[in-house]
Amino acid sequence: MQGNLVLLSELQPKGHNYVIHVRISRMWEHTGTSEKNDIKHLDLVLIDEKGTSIYAEIPPNAIPTCKSHLQEGKIVYMGKITVEKAKQYFKVVEHPYMIRLNKFTVIMEANTYPENFPKYTFSLTPFSNLTQYLRSKEKFLDVIGKIVAISNAANVYSSSGDLITRRITKLQDLSGNVLELSLGGKRALEFDGDEVLRVGQQNHIIAIFVGTLMKGYKEDQQFLGGTSACCWYINEKDIPEIKAFQKRACTIDNHNVKLEDNTFTCTKQGCTNSKFDWKYKIPFIATDGTYTLEFMQYDFMQTPAEVLAYIGHKFTFIVKVLYKSIDAPEPSFEVVVIKEKFGKQPILPKSEVYQVLSMGSTSSTLALHENLPPLIPIGSKTSDHQVTQPIKEIENMDLDEEIGNTKQV
Repeated sequence: MQGNLVLLSELQPKGHNYVIHVRISRMWEHTGTSEKNDIKHLDLVLIDEKGTSIYAEIPPNAIPTCKSHLQEGKIVYMGKITVEKAKQYFKVVEHPYMIRLNKFTVIMEANTYPENFPKYTFSLTPFSNLTQYLRSKEKFLDVIGKIVAISNAANVYSSSGDLITRRITKLQDLSGNVLELSLGGKRALEFDGDEVLRVGQQNHIIAIFVGTLMKGYKEDQQFLGGTSACCWYINEKDIPEIKAFQKRACTIDNHNVKLEDNTFTCTKQGCTNSKFDWKYKIPFIATDGTYTLEFMQYDFMQTPAEVLAYIGHKFTFIVKVLYKSIDAPEPSFEVVVIKEKFGKQPILPKSEVYQVLSMGSTSSTLALHENLPPLIPIGSKTSDHQVTQPIKEIENMDLDEEIGNTKQV
């Protein structure tokens, strides 16, 4: 192939006979506001050996000659391309320029596939920053989170009166914030909800969704929307961000740990986490004048000063064993009377349990997994069936533990 082989970072508009060596990271058909419309252009996200990415567009008259050479994941050489200034709206990746292919563009598959040639490109936006992009057309948004609930795919009417397929997915970040993501059209069918539910019974489902937009309804209700430009990577073993999220996932699940042979282990089946974040529990009695009940208050944040005031102090208690724990190996006690207060002690006695706890994490330490459960990739499925259930039949299904990837055309 004749031309000047360059990196994507070296591209400039006009007058250069460029050849680029890239992987096709994503590909989708853009049909405008409805999937029933004719294809307006075929869209690509390309990434080179240095990890630089760029958006590329194929007009309708060039699709027949170009599309047969294109497939997500392929590494190709492209020549006779046009470089233009990037669009200022609906940006897919950050690059000052974009590529436009034409019916004269030459595409040749590479003979080799280096192991270190990048596959993915995304720029993750924290949940806390998404609100500023509400109804914005500036760029597509990429997010990462644990899938905690998913609905069936259902046919619903859009605001324009069109009947479309929707699937609702709920994502949770590492701070415990939950965000709703609505997949529409073909994407709702290609998302393999059954497989996500199956894997989620024993493993974390950690997903990166790219190509989404922040939307809103009923004034204060906000959600992410994903249609043709949306793609997801679920439990991908070679994405560092997913592996790092998995290591911390137990800290957002409220899973319990138990002491076995001087080691703390997670009570969730299949989870190998042996460390934890501290949190406090305060039992208290409350009444409304008609009845009295016991309440428990839990929190992961800063321990209240009233609780800290007792830490390190020595007391003589008169106690009784709580009935519900009378048969437990380590029963719980209710303090009936504080008989004597000795004040704060300079040195705390170290019991066996205290010594084990001291080897665990503190509230500022992340949960680290030495031997994580295997990541189970989850691919997209072919949308070859009809969805007939109405929106009222959508069922939310809570999930627990592990991670995967999907692609689309």
